[in-house]
Amino acid sequence: QVSCGRAGCLLPTPAVMTGGYTSTAQPFAYKTAKSGKPAEDLRPLFLYFADVSEADLARCAAAETKDEVRKLLKDFMKIDQPEGLRAQILVDMHYHNYSFCVSSAFPPEKTSTFLSIMKIVLEDAVRLRLTPEDAFDTFQGWLLKHSVERPPRSVGIFSFDDLKLIVEYVTNTFFRHYRLYMYAFMTHCDVRLRVDEPGGGTVPRGVKPMPMTALDEVDPKVQPELAHLFRKEDEHLRRQKPEDAKTAAIKKRVEEGVKRLLEDFEGKLKEQDERFQAQMQA
Repeated sequence: QVSCGRAGCLLPTPAVMTGGYTSTAQPFAYKTAKSGKPAEDLRPLFLYFADVSEADLARCAAAETKDEVRKLLKDFMKIDQPEGLRAQILVDMHYHNYSFCVSSAFPPEKTSTFLSIMKIVLEDAVRLRLTPEDAFDTFQGWLLKHSVERPPRSVGIFSFDDLKLIVEYVTNTFFRHYRLYMYAFMTHCDVRLRVDEPGGGTVPRGVKPMPMTALDEVDPKVQPELAHLFRKEDEHLRRQKPEDAKTAAIKKRVEEGVKRLLEDFEGKLKEQDERFQAQMQA
C-alpha cells in the first residue's frame, strides 16, 4: 500500500519498534540505515490526516459508546501492542486526547493533527529517552509547525487561542504523568553477574613455610635487596665522623685558651694583692 496525503506520498515500510510498541504506520516509520548511515526519517512534513482521516473521525463521532470510540482509535492509531498495560495506556491517552478535541469543538483537521502530534511526541520521547524538557521542546516544535501559515515550512492549522488550550491541556495531562509514561514504555534491563572459578571457587590452602635454622641467617647489610635501607645510615656516619673530629679540635683549642686566661687572671689577682699589702704596711 501507498499512503498519500496533503504532505505527499509515503512508500510502505516494514514494522519498526517505536517507543516500546510496534508501529506499522507509514508516517512514523524509519527507513533501515545501511553502511552506518543515520536512519532516514520517513515521517511526513505535516501531520494533518496522517493517522486519522476525516472519514475516520466521522466514524468516531457516530459511535454510540466510549468502548466503540476506543476500539476505533486503537485501529486508526495503529496500536498493535499485545493486550496488556501498555496497550491500555496508549488507548487511554488517544481517547482522552480525542475527547479534549471534541470538548474544544475542533474541526477534523485540528483533531487529526493533535492526535498525531501526541503520538509522535510519545514515540520520540521513548525512542530517544528524552527528558521532560526535551520532550516539551519536541511537542512545541510540532505544534508551532502547524500554527503559522508559511508554506512549505509550516501550515496554519491551529489558531493562537487553540495553542493556549492545547498547551494547558497537555501540560496538565501528558507532561504531569510524563515519568509514568517513560516507566511504562522504557525498556528495563536487569543484569545478573555470576563468576565461575576453577575448582568451584574455593579458596586454595595456604603454603606451609619451611623451617628456618641458624645457618639460614644472613647479614642484612650485605643483601642487595636491602642495600637501600642501610645506604642512608652509612652516608650519615660518613658525614658525622669529620664533624666529630673538627668539634674535638675546636673544643681542645677553647679549653687551652680558657686555661691561659685563668692563669693570667690569677697572676693579676696575685699582683693586686701584693700591692694592696705593701700599701697597708706603709
